[in-house]
Parts: sequence; C-alpha cells; structure tokens
Amino acid sequence: MSAPADTSVYERYNLYVSPDKLYIEPCDRFGGVRSNQHLQIDRHSNSIGLVETSSNHIPVGDCDIFLIYGVIGTIQLVSGQALIVVKNAEVVGQLNGHDIWKVVATEIIPFKKTTLHLTEKQKWFNRQFTEMVHTVLGTSGFYFSYTADITHSFQWMAENATPQFYQRSLIDRAEERFTWNGYCLQRLRGCPGAHSYCLPLMHGFFGSVTQQIGSHRFKLILISRRSIQRAGVRFYKRGVNTEGHCANFVETEQIVEVLKDGQGQKTVTAFLQTRGSIPLFWSQRPNLRWQPCPLLRPTDDQLQAYVRHFKSQAEHYRGKQVIVNLVNSKGRERRVGGELERISLQANLPFVRYNPFDFHKECHAMNWDRISVLKGQLRSEITEFGFFAVLPDQPSGGKMQQGIYRTNCMDCLDRTNVVQSMIARESLTDQLMMLGILTGGRRVEDLEELERVFKFLWADNGDECSRQYAGTGALKADFTRLGKRTYGGAMNDGVNAITRYFKNNFNDGYRQDSIDLFLGNFRVDPDHLPSTFETTMLALDYHGVAIVAAAFAVAMVVLCLLVSENLSATLFWLAVVCFCLAFIFFNGEEFVNTPKLK
Repeated sequence: MSAPADTSVYERYNLYVSPDKLYIEPCDRFGGVRSNQHLQIDRHSNSIGLVETSSNHIPVGDCDIFLIYGVIGTIQLVSGQALIVVKNAEVVGQLNGHDIWKVVATEIIPFKKTTLHLTEKQKWFNRQFTEMVHTVLGTSGFYFSYTADITHSFQWMAENATPQFYQRSLIDRAEERFTWNGYCLQRLRGCPGAHSYCLPLMHGFFGSVTQQIGSHRFKLILISRRSIQRAGVRFYKRGVNTEGHCANFVETEQIVEVLKDGQGQKTVTAFLQTRGSIPLFWSQRPNLRWQPCPLLRPTDDQLQAYVRHFKSQAEHYRGKQVIVNLVNSKGRERRVGGELERISLQANLPFVRYNPFDFHKECHAMNWDRISVLKGQLRSEITEFGFFAVLPDQPSGGKMQQGIYRTNCMDCLDRTNVVQSMIARESLTDQLMMLGILTGGRRVEDLEELERVFKFLWADNGDECSRQYAGTGALKADFTRLGKRTYGGAMNDGVNAITRYFKNNFNDGYRQDSIDLFLGNFRVDPDHLPSTFETTMLALDYHGVAIVAAAFAVAMVVLCLLVSENLSATLFWLAVVCFCLAFIFFNGEEFVNTPKLK
C-alpha cells in the first residue's frame, strides 16, 4: 500500500479567494510552499489549469486566505460550478506506516460570487442542492491518505499491483467502487498535471489499536469500504440492479500489522469479508408501517440477477464464496430469504455455497450463545480459506486468502455485524497463532484486554456502517461490544429502532437524493429543474395537515391529562389522535419523504 513520493497528494494547500479567481497553492504542514506551480480557477470562464507561480503571481493583498487539507472536487449547482474542499481533518491512525486522515469539516465555494443572475426559483434550488452536498459530507466516515491507497485491500494489491501501477497517481490507482468523490474529481483529473491535487475519499470506517502480548507488539486494524455502486439509504436501496451491483455493499478488512524495530518489510496478515443486500431484484419502500413488506415482482429474472452479482464478485475476490443468510425463515422476511435459497439451488454455481441461519429463531429470548451453532457450521471453511499474509522471514514469502464470506440479513447491519465479528474473531485467532503471538492453544477470547479492544473495534465499525445506511447506531451493539445481551442494550435498541422509523419515513428520501447528487447519479440542469422536488419541499397539502393535526392532538391529550380533570375533552382529543393516525396509516405511502431527483 505504499506510494512513491512523486505519485502522492500534497498534504496542505493555501486557498486564495479573490473576486475573479481561486488559487490553490501546495504547501507543507507548516505553510511552506512545496511547488513552483499552483492551480488556478477562473470564476468567470470556469476554466481550471496549472500555472507557473513565477510568471503568474498570486495577488495576495486582494485575497481571502484559507488553509485547507485537500480538494474533494467540483460540482455543478444551479448558480454554476462550485469547489469542494476539506476544511479540517484529523489523523485517526496509521496503515503500513502511512497516516490515515478523517474528514472533520468541508467547505463549498461557488465559482460565481453572486446569485443575482438567478430567478427566485433557481435561488431556492441552488440553496437546496448546496445543502444536499453538505448533508452527504456531513455524514461521518470519510477517510483519506496523502501517501497510501486505502481503497484496495492488501490481497488485491499483492495480486494485481505491478511496478507500472505504482507509478500512477493515487486517484488513477484508486478502486472506483470505493472512491466516493470520483464524479466530483472528473474535471480536475482532466487537467494535465493536476493529479497531485486529486484526493480520493473512502467512505466507511477505519479503526486501529495497538496491543502487546508477551514480547510481541502488533496493531489490529479494521477498515470498511462502502461501495458507490447502488449507494443509498435503508429502504430506498435494496437488492441488486441490472448490472449485479447490490445495495449497502461493504468490504471489511481486518489487518494485523506486527511492529518490529528497524527497517525492512513488515509482517502483515489480513482477512476480508463482505456484506451486501440480498442479491435479487426486490424492494421495500417505506409506507409508515413499522416493517414494510418486501416486494418481488414475478416478471423479474431473479436467476440472472443472482448469477450476474456473483460473477462480478468473482472478478474481485479469489476462491469460494459462502452466503451467510441470516433472515427469518418465517414471516415477511421469508419471502426474500426463501427466494434466495431457491435461486441459489437453481443457479448451482460451483464457487458459491449457501448457508442459512435464522438468527432471530436461534437466538430468541437473549440466548445469544446459540451463535456457536453458526460458528460450528462455518469453522472448517474459516480454516480452509485462511487469510492473506506477507511473511518476509519465511521462504514462502506469504499466503493468499482462498475464499470469502458474504453475510446478509435484511438491512445488512445489526445481525450481520454480530456474525461478521464472530467470523473475524476466529480468523484473528488463526492469524495470531500462525504469527507465534498466541501459543499453547490460547484464543483471542482468552486474553481479556485483546478481547475487549476487539469487541469495541467491531462495535464501532457496526455503529458507523449503521449510521451511514440507516441513520442510527447499530442494534444489538451491546453483544458485539460486551459479549452478551443486556437489558440496557435492549432499551437502547428500542430507542434506535424508533429513531430509525421516523428517519426512514420522513428524512431518507432527501438523504437518497443527496447521495445521488453527490455521486453524479443526478446532474443539475439549471434550465430543467425537477418540479416534483420543488412541489414536495414547498407545499403543505392535506397529508401534511394530517400529520400536523395528529401532532397537535397528541399535545392536547397530554395537556388535558396534566392540567385538566375534564374527561370529555381528553376523550375528544384522543379521538382526534386516533382518527389522524388511522388516516396516515391507511394512506401511508403518500406521507413518506421519497426521493424526487430523476
């Protein structure tokens, strides 16, 4: 994952904002200029190019000056192009000797200095689209490195990276699936010589802890990479598209990096897993019901969807793929889970094995020790698949992971994270045994401090992935974090579940639109603005009146109960509440905040 210095990205920039131009000047961490060239953006013509600083001096006296941490790219708004930059960032750890940064704050700077040339309607849309970009970038979990490619796994790099590959710039080497600002960087990438200004952003999770066991020091690192293909939020992105890309696809890599004194190649092991929505054509649009029924259309070719997905996965991951399906075998989830089982048997792909496990049935009433049943079903293949390893002290030099687990539930969040952490713990035991760090039959769970940091790392990963897709931290996080189910954790799950309900029904349509705008799935055309989006955002029709009336009636019921003994008034307002809620329930789909950008 190392990068030659000449292909890395500048670490800091001075951004000069003048009335006519934007100047981006590379500098080091202390403000010293690092190049005799700077990037210049003409705010009138929208042209972007590198110029020699010696012949094109920056008019410092006429500029506002800012220190920025990187350039995310440019995006088209109604007023014109806008520059997006990293305003603040912090180091969250190291990977193979390279600093990993997390985005803390961003800034959007329009090329145009004013919006006087816009109509009132266009001004409104311009504000909305700007806020949408802020919504995406305000989501926690954007990471980058100035010197390392963090979008590829260790195994992919070992199998595919050639000396010529390492001569390319970071943005040209980055994995398209996991580069979230690829669309925003298109204009800048087209500018000759500007590759050192292009900072690839990964979305997901990065966590790192250092451990000492006996004389052995090592880092335990966890990276989750969220795919841009079929990216979105909980109920609006389910299943796969016609190209075989599935919703909520996340590649998670657990890395052990042995720390030794002196120079030379490090000993590294890594274990890959993936999660993703059930790879069929299905949907589950919110309609104000607690759990909308999943829908499969009889006309869809589910076999084609399944086969296309796993063939695309085979291009990225070596060896056998095991589907760990955790959905319920009864009830509404059975409709999709049963179809997955039927299609997997029909497809009979030689490199895919289907392993169902009804998580809720097996672990009901807080009997979470029953996860050991699933561990027994998977343990032999965990050993068979092994893990990637760079072993400079051994004649073989290393080894490759020979298979991968693809875990799913309905959301691919809560149950999935519990099971992925269980599989990862088994692999970590194998990795540390091979490295000679665990001896005498000891396991990860036998060392209290190692087990504690392992649980917290995976719980943090689960919370981050859940916030990005569903809007709240993960459910069942107490088991991942503490190793047992608790009543406090169950209560926290209740709060998160209710929060998810309201966010998924009344906020996620806007979030989905925001993601589509940022990724370039929707392109702003100032002359053809979406009328449905405007109508939805501006109008308060009878649906909105019903919601407001219900909220007001609930407030009146509470007031009557607290300050009045008038039973008839209390019953009247209670009846109004029931009427409004019934109206909303039976017309649920009309109330949901659905995506409007097409």
